Amino acid sequence: MRAAIKSEFRKLFSTRMWWILMLCAAAYLMFMSLMMAFSLEFSIQQVSPEDLATAPSMIQGDRLALLVYSMAGSMAYVFPLLIGALSVTQEYRHKTITPTFLAEPRRVVVLGAKLISSLPMGLVYGLVCLAATVLPAAIVFTVMGGSNALDKADTWEFFARALLDFSLWAPVGVGVGALLRSQVAAIVVVLAETQFAEPILRMVPSLTNWDWKWIEFLPGSAGDAIQGVSFYSLMGLGDSSAASTLPWGWSALVLGGWAVLFCALAYPLSWKRDIS
Repeated sequence: MRAAIKSEFRKLFSTRMWWILMLCAAAYLMFMSLMMAFSLEFSIQQVSPEDLATAPSMIQGDRLALLVYSMAGSMAYVFPLLIGALSVTQEYRHKTITPTFLAEPRRVVVLGAKLISSLPMGLVYGLVCLAATVLPAAIVFTVMGGSNALDKADTWEFFARALLDFSLWAPVGVGVGALLRSQVAAIVVVLAETQFAEPILRMVPSLTNWDWKWIEFLPGSAGDAIQGVSFYSLMGLGDSSAASTLPWGWSALVLGGWAVLFCALAYPLSWKRDIS
């Protein structure tokens, strides 16, 4: 297993895809963080102190900073998810899966090595995405005289949970890639699920009287619950009743369980199939 894990690390870092996706994530988050921090802080400063005092629900101060920081997890979790899926599908696309299975005939070991090696990759993505979000926003808040909340314990607890969330998304991607095998199909499914299907499902309770408690077991809901803070929920873009009521530890098990489920389905359905 140790040799297989080392091999997976070499394969991950031997291609340009991992740092290209990382640069895209960092550039996207830096731009969004700067724009959101400036526009939100500027809007707050246009409100008189009397109006702020009579509007306790208005997001301001430390809560405003945490709102912007939470963009990292709410908007960029798709990147470790993609890199996890691509770590599998690229092998099928470039036909390197054949020498991989020849070097290690025990396919369950190969799949396990991919899962384990994806965890630190997800952590690296989390560190980069958080830095790209927090640093620009903190500078904007400080320069404009607002609170950057970096001296609060809750903020650092959020950072730790966000890193755990990012780390778990990469193994979920490995499971998706192993199940689908096709790189195009994996990218389409990941984008469709994360950008359309699940966001729409999570908004249904706000438009109806349906009490869909099962929504909290969806991957995105579990990820939000791990962090404890969601950009969409703080902005009021989703229904609070659809938010997960699970403790963050159980939510981490749910998200990790999705990775295990996808791999368990992939092993008999696609992973053990002959390679053409």
